[in-house]
Amino acid sequence: MDAIQLGPLLLKKSILVLLFSLLLAYLYMAIIFRKQPETLRIMKQHLMSGAICWILVFKFSILLFRPSIIWTNPFGIIFFTGGTKGIYLASIAALFLFYWKAYRAGLHMRQLTITVIVSAAIVLASYYGMMYFI
Repeated sequence: MDAIQLGPLLLKKSILVLLFSLLLAYLYMAIIFRKQPETLRIMKQHLMSGAICWILVFKFSILLFRPSIIWTNPFGIIFFTGGTKGIYLASIAALFLFYWKAYRAGLHMRQLTITVIVSAAIVLASYYGMMYFI
């Protein structure tokens, strides 16, 4: 396990690479929407809402997949996550929330979908590329 320790904080290499990949995708969106600052601001708000939704669904999806944890180990909710199923569920929920809020804000869905697909490709390509070479 490759990790960097900064005092009491231990940061895994994969998390740092993922954050850098997300930053690259955000820079792509900022360049695409540089002439439409209001659209970029709305997208940032909805992306943050989606990220918070993703974290909450991922963290508490253990209650959906293993509800017996409430009775056997109530403090396990703090330490356990939903695993791979939780990642899938959280991703679907966050994407649905993002598109729903963007639709309600009146953003152009075709341009938004193309931007989301290209951003996801940037995140995946840069993450796996950096993990392979680092």
